[in-house]
Amino acid sequence: MNTSMRQRGFSLLELMITITVMAILLVIAVPSFQSAIHRNEVSSASNNLLASLSYARTEAIDRGQLVSLCPSSTGTSCTAGGQAYDPGWIVYTYPAGAASANKAPTATSLLLRANAAQSGVSIQSLGNTIVTFGQQGQLDPSTPTLEFVTCYRSGSSGVGTTSTAVPSVELDVNGSGSVTTKTGTACTPT
Repeated sequence: MNTSMRQRGFSLLELMITITVMAILLVIAVPSFQSAIHRNEVSSASNNLLASLSYARTEAIDRGQLVSLCPSSTGTSCTAGGQAYDPGWIVYTYPAGAASANKAPTATSLLLRANAAQSGVSIQSLGNTIVTFGQQGQLDPSTPTLEFVTCYRSGSSGVGTTSTAVPSVELDVNGSGSVTTKTGTACTPT
């Protein structure tokens, strides 16, 4: 009989060293992972707004009518006097033969798209709260350019923050209606 059986497994010391190394790696990785999640939230919200701006412009060209986009917390009407788009926004068109633009939707307006609130971000605009595209896809002449800034927002406060780990995203709409995207350094439009 062989009495010298060798036992296999981890010693208590080896197990404690493994757990310590894993804890150190988690402490280093979790903050970086949270920054990646926040960057993704900012990018996703900015892309949603970009998609709605492109949709509004395309619909204006296709329909040969004025099409507008405005902030909306209800999904049916514009938020009065606000330049914050994080509560949501709507895209709508005016009735055929409408003589003026940059007005809130009425009972005869056609709602084309409604976007829900964007959580975890702050989206601010510089300029008119109602963005209107003309029949050739251009911005309303009274609005030569528009700027939107999307930042990460922690908690329910309306103030966004930006950092090198989670920069803001800026959308600039020029008079012809085309949009450029760039990384921003501030949370308010300049």
